[in-house]
Amino acid sequence: MVTGETILYALFPILIAHVTKIMPPILFGGLSTLTAGIALFVYMVFKKEVRKLMNWRAIKYAIGITVFIIIIPSILIFTGSSKTSGVNTTILLQSEIFFTLVICGIFTDEKVTTKKVIGAITMVGGTLLILLNGNFKINIGDILIIAGTFFYPIGNIFAKKALTFSPPSVILFIRSIFGGIVLLLISWQFETHDLSISQIISNNYLFILANGILIYAISKIFWYESIKRIDISKSILISVGAYPAISLLFAFLFLREIPTVSQIGGLIIILVGIFQIIERKSGEFSIRIGSHPRALDEQLLLHPIRAFLPHGGYFLSKEQYQ
Repeated sequence: MVTGETILYALFPILIAHVTKIMPPILFGGLSTLTAGIALFVYMVFKKEVRKLMNWRAIKYAIGITVFIIIIPSILIFTGSSKTSGVNTTILLQSEIFFTLVICGIFTDEKVTTKKVIGAITMVGGTLLILLNGNFKINIGDILIIAGTFFYPIGNIFAKKALTFSPPSVILFIRSIFGGIVLLLISWQFETHDLSISQIISNNYLFILANGILIYAISKIFWYESIKRIDISKSILISVGAYPAISLLFAFLFLREIPTVSQIGGLIIILVGIFQIIERKSGEFSIRIGSHPRALDEQLLLHPIRAFLPHGGYFLSKEQYQ
């Protein structure tokens, strides 16, 4: 399951880097998110969780999740991806891990150790190497992607609260429906559409379905199923270790993008920093909600490490995984 989740989610940066160059990026984000909402509703029916929708306490926190995990990040990341490469999108999405460490260190009782600080500094060094990429010119698209990942940990704080009232599928459904509608309204107001909406959908429906169903819905279900079957730390290590490499392979196969020396070097440095931050003692079970596309986003079923970064700001009980 975790392998399937990692492979599917590895398509995310490649897909948005390609599609946002051929259709309005916010429109793509809105349509994909709404599609995910429909798929998640089917999943809720299958799990017999529809009756749990009318929990107003969960809806209150779901609004925060929608704003900080769907609306703001989608606008920034999808727009940024339209202005940069699939390789850079893949690597820079890992910035969420750094912001999770910083935000949790400031706003929660998470202990920021010297080891984590070193890991964070290492990640910044790798990110700068990618941003400069040998020419000392910063791409605005890269900055937008990094800025978008800043909001994921904030959304995860709301998600932690919401999960105490509703199951992940319900929260994900609410955020997908409301977030998708808001994104479509923003696209209609601010983006230029050379074709009619129906024509755009007709030309790109396969991409919309792939992003909405495979990545925003099925990959999250795979993640949850995987953590029921194998150790959480093992799931995280597989996801973090394999996801960027698989995405870079997809970038070569589908976009014909070959990573530069700076990009490969930056990725290696960032991964070293990530593992420095998330490393835990063998047998330790406590997990905290942390970052990532996936964060509680991922933990919510949306990564990654996406959903359950060991360095996050809140503990989940074992029962919440079951």
